[in-house]
Amino acid sequence: MKLVIPYIGALQPADSRLMLLADFLGIQTNILALSKGEGNESLNACVSEDTVCIVVNPNVIRDWVPNDQYLPDLVDMLVASFSHVLVHGVRPDPFHASVVSAFSGHRLGGVRQIERASATYQISPDSKDVCEAFAGLDVGPVNPDNDRVFLATDRQATRRFISIEGDAFMAAVKLKNCNVIFIGSEDVVDLTVEVGDTAVNEYFSRLLPQAMALRYMSGEECWRPNPKSHACVIVDDPLLRPTYGFLNFEDLLGLMQHHNFHTTIAFIPHNFRRSSPRIIRMFRENPKHLSLCFHGNDHTGAELAATDPVSLNTMLQIAAKRMTRHGDITGLDCDRVMVFPQGKFSVEAMSLLRSNNFDCAVNTVPHPMNVPTRLTLGELAQPAVVRYGQFPLFLRKDSTRTERADIAFNLFFGRPTLIVEHHDVFEHPQRLLEAVSRINETNPETHWTSVGRAAKDSMLQLRTKDGATRIRAYTREVQISNSYEHNRRVVIEWRGFGNDKTVDQVLKNGKPCRSVKLNGLENVELSDELDPTTSATFGLIHKNNFTARNGLGFRSAVRGFVRRRLSEARDNYLSKNPSVLAFAKSLQRRCSIGPLRVVD
Repeated sequence: MKLVIPYIGALQPADSRLMLLADFLGIQTNILALSKGEGNESLNACVSEDTVCIVVNPNVIRDWVPNDQYLPDLVDMLVASFSHVLVHGVRPDPFHASVVSAFSGHRLGGVRQIERASATYQISPDSKDVCEAFAGLDVGPVNPDNDRVFLATDRQATRRFISIEGDAFMAAVKLKNCNVIFIGSEDVVDLTVEVGDTAVNEYFSRLLPQAMALRYMSGEECWRPNPKSHACVIVDDPLLRPTYGFLNFEDLLGLMQHHNFHTTIAFIPHNFRRSSPRIIRMFRENPKHLSLCFHGNDHTGAELAATDPVSLNTMLQIAAKRMTRHGDITGLDCDRVMVFPQGKFSVEAMSLLRSNNFDCAVNTVPHPMNVPTRLTLGELAQPAVVRYGQFPLFLRKDSTRTERADIAFNLFFGRPTLIVEHHDVFEHPQRLLEAVSRINETNPETHWTSVGRAAKDSMLQLRTKDGATRIRAYTREVQISNSYEHNRRVVIEWRGFGNDKTVDQVLKNGKPCRSVKLNGLENVELSDELDPTTSATFGLIHKNNFTARNGLGFRSAVRGFVRRRLSEARDNYLSKNPSVLAFAKSLQRRCSIGPLRVVD
């Protein structure tokens, strides 16, 4: 698909940002230079077989045609030349109203300012083909400084996707064989702006309707998430014992079976010899509901926020050996996913995780320790963050911060919905169950699985002009399926995952791939042909060019042992006695005793 954006003199700011959004979504754009007042003559050169949509900004139209009497002819020509027209950048202005009226076949009669700042975006339940995961939701409040609505003169001939106060904010009409989409947003968001943890409604109207329209018009020829969406509850710290603090594994299994969710235990490798045979058996018998991933090594204070590569390499190798031994003892696999203790990590730790062939990291805090960073909207609108150490970071939130709009945002952009909790949530598990219910209601087809599987399946894909499928992978290893009855060519790209100094091999089903190329300093790409109704696993093997010591030393071992036992005493006993816990916290403040913190 090609998107044509006309301009006179210079691109309108909203059009410029729309072009960046289209590029972000993998959609090709052509800009069309026009001369003021010249009318329709310049369009013929830009129309081709793969040209699908033209963008109509009333500010450009105002300079393009001598006056609104020429609008009917312009509309006739555009709807005959393009299958889609996108009208945006509107204001409560008489000429803008004339443009909207003309391009809607007079079914929309004007542009109105939003009156109530407390109003919400009401997304139609019947709009799933356009609004996707947001269909049926209310998101808000609105942005009165940016948002406008269209006054409908013929509601039956107008399809409304999003409404505000009963009037259309995003709508479509059919003119001949052309689909004309209207968005009542005056501006388009800048994807490079830092938004951090800003609520979705703050930028909803300047991002989502435009992205919805562009994806709808381009079909499979733009980046789309894996159709199978994923979610997982991650519980940090517990030993694999019948009870840990307020967590009872028998009760947890019953909750998962009844409410349909999966729990990954972020397991501390230090505890590899301490698992209960009874709970090991439960894990082995219930892989659909229970799994393991890494949670540091000894879980001492900020251990993965260290910056010394030798110490980090040693620590990660010890953790991997411990979990291999745990697997030998128990028969349980452990996802090569790192959840950072206390949420603290360094860029160096991310680089060492890559070199030790972990698949990804998962964290609540989106930046390294002592390096406060607000992520950009472009970073949040993709499955994982890849700015740190050429290694993917998947983000998670606790139950109370997992709202419907956040879940829909994750679904729309291919992010797995990951919930973080500790044992104390199971004293009153209702808030967790409510979050699970919100996820299942927002998308009844949510696939609950381990955090490792959720991360590996969080990929983007688009269909190229020659019929191939391009895959953008966000973990070291991905599994690609071909459900067709014919061969399927796939091109897999790992953006920001390394170069020939860091990547040792690229494998298909455990064997080296031949058709691999390194693009620039950070990108890996391979092309392969999949046989009908088959699947294949592709993965990167990174080099470990760092040295490691034989161990972390006696003092570190003692510190890890003492830390774990004190933390377990806190979780198993102090947390269940509020008065004693309050005294312990007071003692901590007075004496600065690190291990008595309420949450690891």
